[in-house]
Amino acid sequence: HEKVIEFFDKALSILRDVYGERHPHVATCLNNLGVAWNALDKYEKAIEFYDNALSIDREVYGERHPNVARDLNNLGVAWRDLGKYEKAREYLTVSYKMRVEMLGENHPNTLKAKRNLDSIPK
Repeated sequence: HEKVIEFFDKALSILRDVYGERHPHVATCLNNLGVAWNALDKYEKAIEFYDNALSIDREVYGERHPNVARDLNNLGVAWRDLGKYEKAREYLTVSYKMRVEMLGENHPNTLKAKRNLDSIPK
């Protein structure tokens, strides 16, 4: 995972040089870095990257977009992994509802969001 982080760090630098700070490609790269940090159990670091990705995606796409739902889902997973279940539930609930609305109940991304939501301890 550390090699992946090195790769995405380099990619992020290039994307920022080419497109600027607030471009969707930058948000995707930030999201990917968040995934890598989360896999290394560095949840606070992952949350930082996911928050930045969410900020860009909301600015570019608005509140209702699959990338925004993805970012919210990933934030929810990181908060869950950190043991902050109420915060995780908030993010995952919004992501799930967005995905139901945009993609339908049986879409793989919707089902994934539902599994993540259901994985939060009561």
